[in-house]
This record gives sequence, structure tokens and C-alpha cells, in this order.
Amino acid sequence: MTAAKRLDLATQMAALPRLRLKKISWAWLGFITACVALMAVGASLNVNLYRMMLPFALGMTILHTGSLALTVVRPVPGALLSLVPLGIMPLVSSPVGSAPMPFSIVAMVTQILVMCVAGLRTHWTLPAVTWLLSTFIGVAVNYRGQPAQVPLAAEMNVVVYASVSGGLMVAAVITQQWQNIRQQLLAERTLSAEEQSMRRLAEERARIARELHDVVAHGMSIVVVQATTAQYRHPDLDGSLKQEFDDIAANSRRAMTEMRSMLGALRSDGAVRDLSPKPGLTDIPQLIAAARTAGVDVSIDLDSDSIGADAAVDVSEVIGLTAYRIAQEALSNVVRHAPGAQVTVSLRAIARTLQLEISNGPSGIGAVLAQLDRTHPGQGLIGMRERASIVGGSVLCMPSNNGGYTVTATLPLVTVGTGGTP
Repeated sequence: MTAAKRLDLATQMAALPRLRLKKISWAWLGFITACVALMAVGASLNVNLYRMMLPFALGMTILHTGSLALTVVRPVPGALLSLVPLGIMPLVSSPVGSAPMPFSIVAMVTQILVMCVAGLRTHWTLPAVTWLLSTFIGVAVNYRGQPAQVPLAAEMNVVVYASVSGGLMVAAVITQQWQNIRQQLLAERTLSAEEQSMRRLAEERARIARELHDVVAHGMSIVVVQATTAQYRHPDLDGSLKQEFDDIAANSRRAMTEMRSMLGALRSDGAVRDLSPKPGLTDIPQLIAAARTAGVDVSIDLDSDSIGADAAVDVSEVIGLTAYRIAQEALSNVVRHAPGAQVTVSLRAIARTLQLEISNGPSGIGAVLAQLDRTHPGQGLIGMRERASIVGGSVLCMPSNNGGYTVTATLPLVTVGTGGTP
């Protein structure tokens, strides 16, 4: 899609709310105009053609027209209120000549509109009951007694009203049902689109899992096999080199275990969860030991209240895993970008927060090795910040004054026995 088409689509989408508002405004304007017209014509006819007193004629017309307006917002009270003037006005009328009785033309139109609005706004039972009651009112008033010279006209008046109002009421109900069916179809389409999107997401996750397996897991398997069999393929290796190969194999196996866990999560749809133990704070010393085998000089400054079986601070599994991953990424960055540098890992619980700091000095074996992995900038720092933000923490990464780098993570925790929250 070109930029011009995208701009045109965005303009059309922005104009939709204004178009809807414009349509609603015109609809209300037309409705108010119709109500005012019915009120003016109805009051005039009640005074001149049906010989009502002006206050009474105007009041009945306002009440009938007001019930129409009320039906728009409160269908049940509005429909029931419309029956009151419909039944009172024929009883107090003295029609001139052959004026329509028991319902005037304006009263018919107003009552038909009430039933149509009720049919469009609510269940079909309300307009149906309103139609039956209004027809019963017409029949009852007709048989109560009309002028002897117009009995047939009065009966025809009720028949015309019943047939026209019934047909329009049924049309309004059908329209309302059609709108409901249309909305249900739109909802089903939306649900189908969401399900299709979720299916595509699951397929994409499975594809990513396959590629990770092919690219990473196979390579790690080769590393494990080579490191494990090195002492057998090279019997003349001394003890320190054998131990180093054993450490490489152990670290590779650990990485493969975590990779399998991640691949299982990618392949699952969320219903099946990985129940294997996740690394946490108690695994950070093991992570530091692995870094030392890679040639990193690491010193530890751990708070005994934060790590260990006798810890006074309850660190959740999620917080522990987040701290472990941040430390893992920071130590990996030291190995890649500052080989030979001295590293200090500090972990303390301060004021309901877990403070993790990994700081390193300048590289000790030259700038060439430090630049080996700079050609492909990764997402390590971004990933650390994202992990911390998910649990409500933060990560600050900044160079230090001695030419090194410092990563400081602040994570929330809950103190045991206080019932406090992060």
C-alpha cells in the first residue's frame, strides 16, 4: 500500500465518527420537527374539530407527543403513557360533522410512531401489547356510544387504525430483528477473525520453535558432544583442560534444557505449561561460577537475607527468574565485550526492593577482543529492561568512570510476615 493510499484510508477512518454524528444529529432534528408539527396540528384540531377547551386540548396533545419522545429513551413508560391520552380524548370530544372518531388522524399518527419506535428499541412484546391495548381502547370507546349518524364511520376508523398500525408495527419489529441478526453476524465474523489470527499466531510460534531448534539446539548438541568426548579423543589433555571441557559440557546441557523449555512454551497454545523448575536467586552463584570458567574474574557481594534457605525476604519465582536472567545477560555482555575485566556482582534487599548490580572495569586483554562481537548489536539491554518492566521494576545501564560499565536492576519484592505488597 502506497503512502497516498494509507493517508487516504486514515482520512476516511477519521471522518467516520463525524459522519455518524452528523447522521444522528439530522435524525434528532427530524424527530423533533415531527413532534412539534404533531403537537401544533393536534392541538388545533382538538380545539376546532373536536371542540375541546384549549388548555385541555393542548395538554392532551403535549402528553401524547411527549410519550412519543419518552419512548425513544424509555420505551416501556413511554408506550404505556401514550395510551392515557388515546383513551381520554375520545371521551371528552364533541366532533363536528363527520370528524374521524374515536381516533383523530393526528392521534393515529402519533400512536403509530410510538409503536414503531418501541418496536425498533425493545423486544417485540412491548409494541404488540401496546397495539392490542390501543385497539381495545378504540373498540371500547366505539361501543360505549357514538352519535347515531356515524356508527359505521367510527367502526371503520378503528379498523383502519388497527390494520395500518399493526402492519407498521410488524415492519418495525422485523427491522429490529434484522438489525439484531446483522449484529450477531458481525460479532461472529469478528470472532472468526480473532480465531484465525490466533491460529496464525500459533503457526508462527511453531515455525519459530522449529527454526530455533534447527539453528540453536543442533549446534548446542554438537558443542555438548565435542566437549564431553574431548578427553577421549585427546587422551594427552591435562587435568585443567579436562575440567574446562566438562564445564563447557555442563553449561551447554543447562542451556539446552532451557532451550527445550522455551521451545515447549512456543509450541504450546498456553493450555499446557512447563512445570520444570526455573532458575532463580539461588542459582546466581552457579551462574557466577560458570562465568569464572570462561575467564571472568568475578567477585560476589550477596546479601544473606536475600539468598539462601534462611532468607528473611520472600522473593517470588518470577522476580527470582527475572534477576537471574538480568545477571546472565550482564555477565554474557562482559564476556563478549570486555574479556578479562574484573566484575562485581552485588545483590541486596533494600526497602521492599531487590537491588542487583553488575559492574565491570575496562577490558584487560586489549580492545581487539572487546570489539569482536560488536558487529552485530543484539537486544540484550532492551531485553533486560523489558523483563524488569513486566514485573514492575527498572534497569539502568550506564558507563562507569573507570572505563567500565554498570547494570543496576531494581525489582519489587514482598517481605515475609508483613503482608505487604511491592
